[in-house]
Amino acid sequence: MSAKKQEWQALKQLPVPVDLPEEFQFHSIFVCPVSRDQSSEENPPMLMPCMHVLCKQSIMKLSKSSSRSFKCPNCPAEASFEQCKQLFF
Repeated sequence: MSAKKQEWQALKQLPVPVDLPEEFQFHSIFVCPVSRDQSSEENPPMLMPCMHVLCKQSIMKLSKSSSRSFKCPNCPAEASFEQCKQLFF
């Protein structure tokens, strides 16, 4: 690393692989904070303009089947279904 004139703190990953125990290995599962349902292909996580994430079915219910704007359940921001974007983990 000194030959490349790089500091290990400036890198995005450690310079050596680290094997983590199984209890520190995680996989991406999203659970909607409104409906408490786990996301699926039919009910994917959706990013709202305020950067909060809800599942698609919750957003559909809040927006009355995407016919009107709604208030985010976590903050005072208003959003519409068209403004929300599907997230992929």
